[in-house]
Amino acid sequence: MNREQLIELVDSLELPKEEYYILSSGCLLLYGLREQAKDLDLCVSKELFESMIITFGIDLSSKNDCGFYRLNDLVEVVVNSKQEFNREFKDGYPVESLQSILEYKINRNAPKDQVDIVNIQNYLNGLKK
Repeated sequence: MNREQLIELVDSLELPKEEYYILSSGCLLLYGLREQAKDLDLCVSKELFESMIITFGIDLSSKNDCGFYRLNDLVEVVVNSKQEFNREFKDGYPVESLQSILEYKINRNAPKDQVDIVNIQNYLNGLKK
């Protein structure tokens, strides 16, 4: 999905912005550091997750090895306490901090992350000038 499709998808979920933030590829898409994302990953508060179980019919057995629950074919959520949120805002949307994404990708050091690492570093260095 492209940036506009991602925004439409996020908006369609009608989630309170203080209770979630957009992770990884979705965040990079909003910053213009990627052109496409396969899906939307969200970090949601424990309180929001409790209501999402009912609203979206989340199957608690759908939790994958990375700790994400599947809402549908395009959306997965991971649960965290709001006190541990590491987010910022981009164009009015709560997103994972770029520094956090960069640290994760550097530590993982997967071949698929190399372009993202360079793009994030270039973006952050551009902000510091």
